[in-house]
Amino acid sequence: MQHAGQLAIFEADRDWRPLLSAVLPSPPPSVTAILEDFAQYATEHRWSHQSQEASARVLRMAATWLGADTTFHEKDLRALNRACASGGRIGGLVAFLKQREQLLSSPPRRNRNEAFVQRTIAAFPPRIGDELETWVGVLRGSTRSHHLATDYSTIRRYLVYLATALAGWTSCYTTLRQVTTTDVTTAVTAVKGPRSQERAVALRSLFRALKHAKLVFADPTRGLHVTRQELLPTALAPDRLAGLLETSTNPATRLVLALVALHATSGTALPDITLSDVLLTRRQLLIRRPHGRHIVHIDDTTAALLHTWLRYRHRRWPRTANPHLLVTQQTASTTDPVCTDYIYQRFDPAGVTLRAVRADRILDEARETEDPVHLVRVFGISVTTAMKYIHAAHPHGAGPPPR
Repeated sequence: MQHAGQLAIFEADRDWRPLLSAVLPSPPPSVTAILEDFAQYATEHRWSHQSQEASARVLRMAATWLGADTTFHEKDLRALNRACASGGRIGGLVAFLKQREQLLSSPPRRNRNEAFVQRTIAAFPPRIGDELETWVGVLRGSTRSHHLATDYSTIRRYLVYLATALAGWTSCYTTLRQVTTTDVTTAVTAVKGPRSQERAVALRSLFRALKHAKLVFADPTRGLHVTRQELLPTALAPDRLAGLLETSTNPATRLVLALVALHATSGTALPDITLSDVLLTRRQLLIRRPHGRHIVHIDDTTAALLHTWLRYRHRRWPRTANPHLLVTQQTASTTDPVCTDYIYQRFDPAGVTLRAVRADRILDEARETEDPVHLVRVFGISVTTAMKYIHAAHPHGAGPPPR
């Protein structure tokens, strides 16, 4: 029987077809025992038969060839799973082996946005690529530790906004130090409307960072001015919201719909809510945000949906260690939050978007008051955002829209 020292046969670039087509030997008692333990684990966590079968196949092959008592490499199990082409996920199998202390975890995977940024920058000529890497470093706080690090999702958007301009400059310049004010103005005026503003913001970010790092002598975006057309929130037609909760029977979906439609909870805040943030005796929900905390006072409808979801959650995954309020089949065996895409997709059957429903709720409250502080207290939004909703609800008495 092979052991941990021979794990090199499991590599991501290996052709697995010969092994998959080979007839596996009858599993020894040790393999049978670990498969039985895994089956019990899957049953306790209420896995579907398909998920359990796919992961069990991966475990059986790895344990038969390497030994049931060895330490498994996570990257090897994932490579074997891809080769099996079963389409299943093995997050639960990874959690099972980690619990048994038989797993050597892979290094954390890079954020998709970070990977996009690095891949995009690597395609530029060396000198310009180095300057772009310096820009990313400044935004991430490498030279400004007292500033909050810019998220990679924002940097990715900036690169998308800059793509056309950078492509043009790369064809005629060897360094961004050669870019002039005229070049910047031409790049910004080449597009219209919101795209012009987006490109201007990205250009300011780029050259201010390079000036901060002393890679350019003068900032070509200095004095750049783009007229911004402020888009005010709009209300949804009444028929678009009618019967919103009836569009789904899933307890998690119904809870998400209520939290957004009744309390204007943002899609980015929902995945991070934990069970400890649910204060049932006080009928409150704590929303943690980078700039502070916001307390949601739960109404009767939301309270009933919350109780229904918690009962379903406990019945469906009674042994999950995930601390988050919202869990799925994939996250129940981990401690990770659900992804934001899961939250936004809850609104697809209703034919509306989360952002539209949230904006409609805040706008509806703004019609009842001209006090932006009230909106700040009720929804935990910023004063600037509250003023935009007040102006949209009372266009003739709120003055010019805030910027």
